[in-house]
Amino acid sequence: MANVLHVPVDHALNRIKEELKRRFVEAQTTLVDMEFQTAEELCKRAIDDLRIVIKLPRNLRDQPVEFVGDKSAKQLSDFFADVLREGGVPAQAIRSQASAIAHRIQLRRAFPDPESVISETCEKVTKIVSGFPKTADEMRRGRNPGDVLDPYILAAAQQLMYPGDFEGTVNATIAHKVLMMIEGLLGHLHEDVLGAMRGNIRAPEPRGEDQETLNYADNPFPGADIVQPPLGQRRPLRFHQVKSKTGSAKGGDGRRLGLQLVELQRVYGGDIYYDALIGNTLRGHRSMAGVRRAAPSVVVLVGDAAFQELTGSPVGPQLLLRVYQSAFEVAAQEAGYRFEDVVVRIYEAFRQRSDEAGEGFLETILRDAITGPREEQDSRHFRPSGRGGGRQQEDDE
Repeated sequence: MANVLHVPVDHALNRIKEELKRRFVEAQTTLVDMEFQTAEELCKRAIDDLRIVIKLPRNLRDQPVEFVGDKSAKQLSDFFADVLREGGVPAQAIRSQASAIAHRIQLRRAFPDPESVISETCEKVTKIVSGFPKTADEMRRGRNPGDVLDPYILAAAQQLMYPGDFEGTVNATIAHKVLMMIEGLLGHLHEDVLGAMRGNIRAPEPRGEDQETLNYADNPFPGADIVQPPLGQRRPLRFHQVKSKTGSAKGGDGRRLGLQLVELQRVYGGDIYYDALIGNTLRGHRSMAGVRRAAPSVVVLVGDAAFQELTGSPVGPQLLLRVYQSAFEVAAQEAGYRFEDVVVRIYEAFRQRSDEAGEGFLETILRDAITGPREEQDSRHFRPSGRGGGRQQEDDE
């Protein structure tokens, strides 16, 4: 039976499930300076991964891991470009090899097992890409029956952005829908990928009917997305609620999040954080005031300050970006989604339907967006069909 390190045996953390406790111990024992004793060891692992044969500078043996682990991609690329040049590597290959080594060092710095993180991220990205719109029907109506294409927005785009060019308007509309899907994906990806970084744990998703109340078995960390287990004198226990931006949560959510974080602190001790990754100021933060009223001890962070605490590195944002670059490249190849072809296909479908109706593009889209049986449009006659329809009506309310 494993116990979480650096806490008493009777600590509340030792009441969580065994599998989760093992994850805590793993996070506590796989820090980068535990796996690699010197900067040379980290660099050697990176170049071995890439099957690049070069002689590393001798001074790396005397440098701590942070000497290379905390450098930016540009700094690493410049450093290894000199190493490769001195090693006699052809000039045309230096730039690409130096960049590859820099990226690999950052991946090794961030994760005990970079391949598994990239693979899992690829699966999630590919799944989202498979849902990107491919046909005119998918643009006319989304998965929600009420999510129809707005002809008035299209009219504005056609005149204000693409004067008279409906194909350009279609291009922008599809791009907007795709970007909104990507934005929805990234919120969860941030939590998953940061939660897989060295020293971190992705908090398990709540289970059961009551997902707001702390329960050691089914909901041990309500309100936390990422937990950082204690590292002795190096770092206390920390709980993080993570948002993509300062505007990702509504102002009314602040009190609820604050109360959840305070409860975690009461039960487990440690420090509580409310992080927004993208942004460079707390000005205009929509939910900070509500969180702090409910949780006066919470630390609210944004941008570099948030990444620093979540990754323990001055180049934390790049560590996250490195995974995404690798995963998005692979996912794009596997999914085979060609945006330009989709735009042409959907535009041609809209044009053909407009020609058949003998009216303009926008008039056809307007008619499709608002025409339907009266019993589907008037609540006095509406009868939801099946349990799914009833649930959808309740959700909308």
